[in-house]
Amino acid sequence: MTAVLALVLLAVVLSPPRRAGRPCRVASPVRSGGPATLDDAASALTMLAAVLRGGSGAVECLEAVAAVDEGSAGRELAVVAAAHRWGESPDGAWARVGPGWAPAAAAWHAALAAGAAPAGLLEDAAARMRASEARRVEAAVHRAGVLLVLPLGACFLPGFVATTVVPVVLLLLGSVA
Repeated sequence: MTAVLALVLLAVVLSPPRRAGRPCRVASPVRSGGPATLDDAASALTMLAAVLRGGSGAVECLEAVAAVDEGSAGRELAVVAAAHRWGESPDGAWARVGPGWAPAAAAWHAALAAGAAPAGLLEDAAARMRASEARRVEAAVHRAGVLLVLPLGACFLPGFVATTVVPVVLLLLGSVA
C-alpha cells in the first residue's frame, strides 16, 4: 500500500504542469497574458460567428468580439482586425496570430473567396478546433496510462519475486541438496 502511495506521489511530483489547452503561437512580440488556448480560440470563433449573424461587417465583428473577450483570444482577434483595417490581405492578417488559428483562417478565406457569409464556416472551424483538442487530450490520457504501468511493474515485480519465486527456488534447492 505504501509503495502505491509512493508511486502516486512520485508521478505527481514528476508530471509536467497542467495547461488548459494547447497554446497558439503569440500574435505579436509585446504581449502580456500568454497565447490563447485552442479552447479559448474556439469559443471566440463561436462568438464571432454569432456576431456575424447579426449583420455587421466582418472587421467590425472582429473588433466587437475582441472588445468583449478580455483574454488572449480577444487580443489576437484585435490583431487580426487591426491588420484588416490597415489593408492587409485576409491571409496575412490571420497569419499574424499563428498556426493555432489556421482553421479560422481557412474558413475566413473560403468565405471571402466564395462571397458567402463566414459565420457557418467559423462555427465549423471552432468545432474542428475543439475536436482536435479533445483528440490530443485523449491521446495524452492514454499515454499516461501506459507510462504508469512501468513504475508499477518496477515496484511490484521485485516484491513478487521476493515473496513468491525466491522461496520456491530455495525450497527446491533445499530438497535437492
